[in-house]
Amino acid sequence: MPSGQALARTAPAPRRAPRKLAPDSKLMVPLDALRPTQITVGGYHVAQKIHVTRRIAPEARAAFLDRHRVHLVIGPEQVLYVVDHHHWVRAWHDLGLTHVPGIVRADLSDMDLPAFWRHMVANHLVHPYDEHGRRRPLTELPEAIHDMRDDPYRSLEAFVQLAGGYRKVKTAYLDFRWADFFRRHVPGPFDTPHHFAFAVASAFRLAHSREARDLPGYIGALGC
Repeated sequence: MPSGQALARTAPAPRRAPRKLAPDSKLMVPLDALRPTQITVGGYHVAQKIHVTRRIAPEARAAFLDRHRVHLVIGPEQVLYVVDHHHWVRAWHDLGLTHVPGIVRADLSDMDLPAFWRHMVANHLVHPYDEHGRRRPLTELPEAIHDMRDDPYRSLEAFVQLAGGYRKVKTAYLDFRWADFFRRHVPGPFDTPHHFAFAVASAFRLAHSREARDLPGYIGALGC
């Protein structure tokens, strides 16, 4: 039998845990490896971002992508979770890009899975609501960017905001709150560009009404 000294020489060294990345670390990430923290995106809003990206000259593409880096949280098993810029990510996926620049907001890879999701929920980093505005279990979060579903009201709120219907302010789930407000007041479907344009005009007026005054970013009544 080998001696204890020989066993000590041949025993494998203990595995070291991967080094955690500091907040604001920048890296290139494969799109197919990204996991959403939302169930939905707005299809029209994704199409608008596809159009914007296509208009960027090839020599300016890298700088453009860098300005819109994907915000990431690194979870257990080094899984990359998108916590902001879901629409950009989906647009770039649909354009056929394979790698995009990301920025690390937090490296939580040393947590176990239950603790990780408790942290994500407590810090408003996950929003598991479906295309009808209903909360779903975390197990229903898509496993890939291309599995995210279309919520037309997310497009509606985005275009209203871009048109100056309300201000972008730092508050949790700002876009979802406006989307759910419009969901209650602007009837669909928005299955053609004409119907969607009419809905945007209606929602823009509604965003300035007294009914919206308690929403974050509310501007006030339209001037005469």
